[in-house]
Amino acid sequence: MKIVRQRTQRMAFTLVELLVVIAIIGVLVSLLLPAVQAARETARSTQCMNNMKQVGLALHNYHGAHHYIPTTTTGPDKSDGGCGSGFYSWLAMILPFVEQETLYDQIDFSQPLADHCNYNVSSDYLNYSIGPNHPNAQAAKTMIGTYLCPSDPASVLQYHDDGETLAPGSYAGNVGWPKLAFWPGNDDSPLEKQNGVFGLLNPSSPDDWQVPQIRFRDITDGLSNTAAVAERKISSVSVVTSPWGGSYVAGNTDVNMQSFCGSSHRARSLEKWIPYCGSVTHGDPAYIERHGHAWISGWTFAANTYMHAMPIGDRNCHIYGGEGIGSNLVTPGSHHVGGIHVLMADGSVNFQSESIDMQTWWAMGSRNGGEIATDVE
Repeated sequence: MKIVRQRTQRMAFTLVELLVVIAIIGVLVSLLLPAVQAARETARSTQCMNNMKQVGLALHNYHGAHHYIPTTTTGPDKSDGGCGSGFYSWLAMILPFVEQETLYDQIDFSQPLADHCNYNVSSDYLNYSIGPNHPNAQAAKTMIGTYLCPSDPASVLQYHDDGETLAPGSYAGNVGWPKLAFWPGNDDSPLEKQNGVFGLLNPSSPDDWQVPQIRFRDITDGLSNTAAVAERKISSVSVVTSPWGGSYVAGNTDVNMQSFCGSSHRARSLEKWIPYCGSVTHGDPAYIERHGHAWISGWTFAANTYMHAMPIGDRNCHIYGGEGIGSNLVTPGSHHVGGIHVLMADGSVNFQSESIDMQTWWAMGSRNGGEIATDVE
């Protein structure tokens, strides 16, 4: 008799085969995921750059209509001992030129953009919030895509304990070097006037250093050589309350989201501002947590302007007493690898490396000092 043997057909993987397949998939994912993430970041970075180009176009159109670059008001008018109009950023001024004319028309610029603003009571900057009952609260929480870099994970509505809901912004305007700074080797001769691109004005307490209206013709170093706008990280710090009173920023905070303050008002050359800013240790949690949280605000600590002094991605610092006039060393930074996008005054956008030569970087921040930026990429 012939015996016929039937083969049993397997209907599933063995455990060993399954483990091998899983391991192969894991290897493929580990190889492909960084490439996918890199591609996504490239797309976000490109969008960030395109947004800055739109901002640059808006600046030129604003200048064409008004004959000067938009001004940021760092304080309000005094009104019967209290506060009148003020605290509006240059970003609020260019709204009609980024297809936001309806929103611009909704803003009541006669109102001070701050609650509890009364010079008869206090000029404490911590009172300058935009609460839910403020006439411009709705505008303050309106997200503007053009003002945001999608690479920044904090590009979302910002909520504060005092009831504020604020729309952030990723871009800050160059107001030049600190008031008490001078070019290396210039024999202790600090700036007499603001040397950046964006004018500042505190109507209630004007300062001779401020230049409220700056025109393109005032940028004598050349529009293509002078930085107008740079990326600045939107603050996402963790503030820790000390058991002994007071508060401070958590020690593991990104260095570009840390801020410290000092009381030394003496003039120093630009290269000496870096170690000075690195040496002051008095933390500034109440102010640093506001950086970038309100595109509408001209308040210095909303950080819609920056000073072209510290290395890209370094810490922030300020000198007590300089808040009202905008002399606050907000430092550009980004979530891109290796540098930031910078909008030049001619409307072009360049990616500047964190390792840029510092004298080249400082020269880019000055509109009229005769320095030439030769390392623009």
